[in-house]
Amino acid sequence: MLRNVRITWKFPLVMISFALLSAIATGVIAYIQATHAIYEEAEAKLYALMESREATLRQYFDVLEKDILFHAQSELIVEALEDFDAAWETLPADRTEYLQALYIAQNPFAAGQRDRYLKADDQSAYSAAHADHHAPFLSLSMARELYDVFLIDLDGNIVYTALKENDFATNLRDHPTSGLYRAFAAVIETPDKITPVFSDFQPYPPSDDQPAGFFAMLVSGADGKPIGVLAYQIAIEKINSIMQVTAGMGDTGETYLVGPDWKMRSDSRFFSGRSILQTEVDTQAVRWAFDGKEGSDEITDYRGVVVYSAYKPIDVLGVRWAIMAEVDKDEILAPSYVLSSYLIVSGIIIASTIAVLGYLLASDLSNPIRTMATAMARLAENDLSTNISVNERRDEVGLMARALVHFRSFAIERAKMQERLNHAANHDSLTGLPNRNHSIEHLQQLLEKRKASNGTVTVMFADLDGFKAVNDKHGHHVGDQILKEVSNRFRYVLRENDLVARIGGDEFLLVISDTMTSPDCRSLAGKLLKSVQKLFTASGTSEDLSISVSIGIAMYPKHATTITDLLRKADEAMYLAKRRGKNQYVMYGDLPPVESKLSDQG
Repeated sequence: MLRNVRITWKFPLVMISFALLSAIATGVIAYIQATHAIYEEAEAKLYALMESREATLRQYFDVLEKDILFHAQSELIVEALEDFDAAWETLPADRTEYLQALYIAQNPFAAGQRDRYLKADDQSAYSAAHADHHAPFLSLSMARELYDVFLIDLDGNIVYTALKENDFATNLRDHPTSGLYRAFAAVIETPDKITPVFSDFQPYPPSDDQPAGFFAMLVSGADGKPIGVLAYQIAIEKINSIMQVTAGMGDTGETYLVGPDWKMRSDSRFFSGRSILQTEVDTQAVRWAFDGKEGSDEITDYRGVVVYSAYKPIDVLGVRWAIMAEVDKDEILAPSYVLSSYLIVSGIIIASTIAVLGYLLASDLSNPIRTMATAMARLAENDLSTNISVNERRDEVGLMARALVHFRSFAIERAKMQERLNHAANHDSLTGLPNRNHSIEHLQQLLEKRKASNGTVTVMFADLDGFKAVNDKHGHHVGDQILKEVSNRFRYVLRENDLVARIGGDEFLLVISDTMTSPDCRSLAGKLLKSVQKLFTASGTSEDLSISVSIGIAMYPKHATTITDLLRKADEAMYLAKRRGKNQYVMYGDLPPVESKLSDQG
């Protein structure tokens, strides 16, 4: 149809037409790709923020769980509960009125500061016990950022609280609907339970009906018989300080918790008052989380606003919550709105310029587009080393290039994250050693190689002797240092291609990959015994610590031809070493079993 048009006009007209079409197509592609990249970035960032809050929250509850488990078994708590129980029996019949008058009505400090009152002047055994034990409990409450700490006898009497609210000196059985009673009852009804109990948040009258959650743990005396319950009241402010971190959340983002009653378990950043147990969140994302699912999607939130929501379930001692991270859709798409405006303006400028530059502009666009196509193809094949050299341009090609650079960066980061996750899944977090799953996979692969080459594999089970006594006496931080040092000593004794794995609390699995004779195995086991016998020095204690190790040995194919039998026989040999006095090794299959104490090794 342009047959009769002069070529001096036809060529520029064709070039302009194609150039305009190309510019439009490039702009559309860039917009689509950039918008998709924005969504992917928002999803990844939102999910990462949610998981960060989840990790912090889990760490907080894990610390509380371990802390109450430790203190419920400590002599301090046992002695305090026994002293308060004994003193309770010496009080007048109207104990509640008597103690509340002394420590609440006549407390010289105002409400909210009554915990500063160390001792009443009634010369009673109770006040003497309070003077002896109140300061440590106050320190515990502040150190763990608790709202309150309770000691409760087996009859339900609250014989001690740190904060001295109106529940002090009352009986829980008079308030069977309270969260503290539910925690107490759960502990008392299962006296053999060795883990803490968590009671979910609900209004608690003694705390002005503010939301309160409780951890509780049974306390037993020296004879092993229950004597009462230790309980922690969780501070709402601590939960909020974790969930209301706004860094990285933009202007409309927030993270929050939802309980099984569909009500919030943390305050919303958008409401000035309390949201906990007040604001109902019955959204599709919350329902997915309570169904055990996790992910992210576009939904309408509890405010009626369209948001992008990341969701996941989180369990706290049998209580399931939903943890949510959300940001308004408009905020996510704001860069794409800017991008669309930019593309429109750029299109107008390009259209005006093309009328003069025609062919030059066509050439200028075709070459970088080819370069981008090549880069896209290489990225599609997961070639993350692709160099996107045109990303400094400021036109649509540059926008697409920057989007591709972002894709590549995200893919590289995702690969690194996957590598870190794989390492965490296969290694012990304390010692850095391979864990049980990784060591079993390694052993399985090694056995398959040895079957083909008719070689041998030696497996040793090593279990520390006396470790629990050191752990109980000096604390877990000292025990952790010993475990790390034992790991280092094992690795020093073994060769580089051998494997040391931590498979339990103080249990280690050693896999010797090189072909060894029975005397070689015994010699190596003796060196391991010697390495552990050396005294340990740990920060936090002024004395040198001493432990030993019991080792069981089994060899493939001499003792077993399958991985299950090989591990079982090494384990049996180790337990035989334990029964024969510890600090020795036993090789499975010797008749009679040959064992050697360290002294026998010279």
